Amino acid sequence: MRLREHPKIEWPPTWSEPSELPLNADHGTLRDVDLIEPSKLLLTKELDGKVYFAEISCFNNVFASRLHEKIKSFVGRPLKEVGELDF
Repeated sequence: MRLREHPKIEWPPTWSEPSELPLNADHGTLRDVDLIEPSKLLLTKELDGKVYFAEISCFNNVFASRLHEKIKSFVGRPLKEVGELDF
């Protein structure tokens, strides 16, 4: 199943830059992914020279850890490819 079709997470996530309105997009380049809580990821992307952040809440810690490991290999690649990964 492609990540964008997974029933337990929202893809693409809602992106925002500090003090700007949210940006919903599957565009840009993935710059980083961190496991910030046992079941929450923080993604960082770059688009048109600006940096944006998004959180993905997962339904459990094991899923979050597995997703983190998978997405780490996509750092530096287009976000559209992340949404297409099989999970």
